[in-house]
Amino acid sequence: MNIRLANNLDINAITDLHCISFTIHDHVPMMLGRNYVKSTYRWLINSNQSYVLVSIIDNEIAGVVAVCDGPFTKPMFIACLPSFIRSILISPNRLFNRLLWNRLFRKAETPEGHKLENLPGFAQMTIGIVDPKHRGKGVFSKLIEETKNQCRTRGSKLLRAGIYKVNNSSRKTFINAGWPELKQLETSDTVFYAAFITDEYYSLFF
Repeated sequence: MNIRLANNLDINAITDLHCISFTIHDHVPMMLGRNYVKSTYRWLINSNQSYVLVSIIDNEIAGVVAVCDGPFTKPMFIACLPSFIRSILISPNRLFNRLLWNRLFRKAETPEGHKLENLPGFAQMTIGIVDPKHRGKGVFSKLIEETKNQCRTRGSKLLRAGIYKVNNSSRKTFINAGWPELKQLETSDTVFYAAFITDEYYSLFF
């Protein structure tokens, strides 16, 4: 298994893996179609605010993790706006999907949580995927460990990952990796786990 930074040549393969791994109920970009998914990965790979790691097994992408150095919803939405507009034009009913808007601009539900998630150096894992045929091989565990190395290099102090509460398998992976849960950031459908790259923010949460 080899883990490396993704590049533009990987975008189609990553998009394909994303689309077979999620339904429209699992992840916001899927509600807007494949082209929008593709545009998000184009931004994640090319923006200086983010990066994408891929795990390679037998010359195939077996897993993907994307991380942003800080709040990313607004800059990514602006960058992907042309794809968003095309998606709405193709299916105008998407514009009235309450779940889409709730998840697209999701944030902490308390003033304390909102303040904490905007701390400098507070990186966020935006997505994690493992190809179904490579699950059970430790792919995701190795990817999330490598994200911590990247965070150190990029000067992040804390890395968080938001997991839907119903996704027990992913939650177990983070718990087993020693990532504590951040109760302050919890929403109605999402829990957050963290890796403290430095100790600077630890006392703010525990």
